[in-house]
Amino acid sequence: MLSAIVYILPVILGLVAVIALITAFTNFRRARTAPYFRIRRQSSQKAWRWTLVLILASAGAFAAVQAQQFVEPVELASLLPSAATDTPTFSPLTFPTSTIDLSLTPKDILEGPPTITPTEPPPTLSPTPYIATIQSTVTPPADATLTITGISSGLSPDLQPVNVGDVFPVGTPRIYFWVEFDNMVNGVSWSRALLLDGRVVRTESEAWERGEEGVAYYWFDAQGGWPTGRYEVQFFIGDKLVDSATYQVVN
Repeated sequence: MLSAIVYILPVILGLVAVIALITAFTNFRRARTAPYFRIRRQSSQKAWRWTLVLILASAGAFAAVQAQQFVEPVELASLLPSAATDTPTFSPLTFPTSTIDLSLTPKDILEGPPTITPTEPPPTLSPTPYIATIQSTVTPPADATLTITGISSGLSPDLQPVNVGDVFPVGTPRIYFWVEFDNMVNGVSWSRALLLDGRVVRTESEAWERGEEGVAYYWFDAQGGWPTGRYEVQFFIGDKLVDSATYQVVN
């Protein structure tokens, strides 16, 4: 490393000396010919500074040349980066070869599609009702009906619906459900359920005691009034849903 520095230092200092010589000469000439005193003085100062650089660079280069006799000789060409690089060589790529078995019999494309045995779909499970039917020895008639005919928020003194509709104000304490029934039998288990936004909030089950046919009303009440939401009322005979209706409670 020291030998390389000693041999390359004269070259660098020589370049510095040449630059200093040219710059000092230029400033000396400007110091004599410039029209203004300030420019002549600045040029003179620069010229002397570059003259000092010239002296130091020359002395350094001379000292480095003299020191070369005390170190191992070095070829300057070996210190320069190589202009050309070797072209890398690559071995040719090889690909595996496959062997075709000519003894195989090709499949006739005109043959029919393969026979596929269909998989039996899983049995559909009936949802378990969320009502709790009462125990009853009476079988519900197949043609028994409970039909919702109206929904109201009030009841008149003569037991008629008041404020019939499907939208009621928030805080309504009781909602009435008016039904017509036919082919019913006393003792049959029947139920009613109330859902709020798809969630069951109330269910009631009892034995039927109103005879075969007629008109009746039932209700669901809430302490403090019913909150806002979309409601659905459902009527069951046994565990069979026979009718439903929807309404809303709004602000």
